[in-house]
Amino acid sequence: MRSFVSRTLGGLVAAAVGLGVAATPAAAATSTSFRLVADGVVGYGTYEHMMGSPERPVPPIRIAGTLVGRSPLRCAVIQVARSGPADGLEWRTFGRHCGRGRTDVRVQTSYLFRGVQPPVRLCAGWSVAQAERARRCDQFRPPADR
Repeated sequence: MRSFVSRTLGGLVAAAVGLGVAATPAAAATSTSFRLVADGVVGYGTYEHMMGSPERPVPPIRIAGTLVGRSPLRCAVIQVARSGPADGLEWRTFGRHCGRGRTDVRVQTSYLFRGVQPPVRLCAGWSVAQAERARRCDQFRPPADR
């Protein structure tokens, strides 16, 4: 037989867990991992498909990851595609890194036209401006939704 203290403590823990689940309506439904390499810089991370509520709408996709630099003389940018004019793509930079070390990156975005998940690309150069010109890049296209 359990004591009154252990029963009460167990009830409080169960209530706290229940509150934690109820307080996060934008929980991730599914995720897809990616890894990109461009001129000595590595980028890796995940796509998470978010679920919102009508009261708190959220962009349906969160992309989070890390940029890791191995060369002291290289810079890199990570970009996400978005729908542009005339069914074209525009690339938006959401993370940059120069030199050795790590940088965490995160962006929330929406589907492209026709319900396509947006690709990401990692571009490298001697400076951030050169990397944004997108001459040396590695690109990841997520698989189509089923």
